[in-house]
Amino acid sequence: MVHSRILASLAVILAAGVAQAQESAVIIGKSTFNARCALCHGAEGKGDGEIAELFEVRPSDLTELAERNGGQYPFAEVYDIIVKGMEQRGHGDSTMPIWGDYFIADALEDRGVSRGDATEIAAGRVLSVVYYLESIQQ
Repeated sequence: MVHSRILASLAVILAAGVAQAQESAVIIGKSTFNARCALCHGAEGKGDGEIAELFEVRPSDLTELAERNGGQYPFAEVYDIIVKGMEQRGHGDSTMPIWGDYFIADALEDRGVSRGDATEIAAGRVLSVVYYLESIQQ
């Protein structure tokens, strides 16, 4: 009986920790989104950023990713697009920035960390943006 209560308490604590960690990731993701993505995709992710009209192909409405994917948020696909960029051309010869490379370079430059650590930092930043985008789905 005591073991059952201890296990139940531990399960509640772990669940609360996971929920809090995911909430923190969303907050960090929103901050990164506002700093790096909102200029094109807009503060609300609707594709209406300050410079969106300058592009030949307007930035996507990121609040409809799940809707466009049959109601299922395409977590892995969103991660890959952020890390690797897109093939779809924007204005001129440019494409969506390859944020994976940018975040790695940023970590190496600003924090003086190893390449492996910089890759992990970049992956965390991208994941936080992906979690944030998942939170704004309509």
